[in-house]
Amino acid sequence: MKTMKSCIAELIDEEILSHLHQHETNEEFIERICGLWLEEVAANKGYAPKGYGADVVEEIELQVTEVFRMKTYGYYNLQEYRQMHLKKRIS
Repeated sequence: MKTMKSCIAELIDEEILSHLHQHETNEEFIERICGLWLEEVAANKGYAPKGYGADVVEEIELQVTEVFRMKTYGYYNLQEYRQMHLKKRIS
């Protein structure tokens, strides 16, 4: 069984070099991934107990932010990460 963090990491891997959102900021990217993950949870009929919805969203935001920081460690921001990986693909 996959953990939430590993699923989020896979989602980030799928989206981080997306050509559809080339100019988004770190915060916009994190927000978009959180939204995609919440859609995934809802599609799989995942629900939080009444009164814990905000806690679940906060935990998702923390996990997405942590994985994003690990993926982009050593880069100034998402734009630099994408530029460097695009250069690697070309060369």
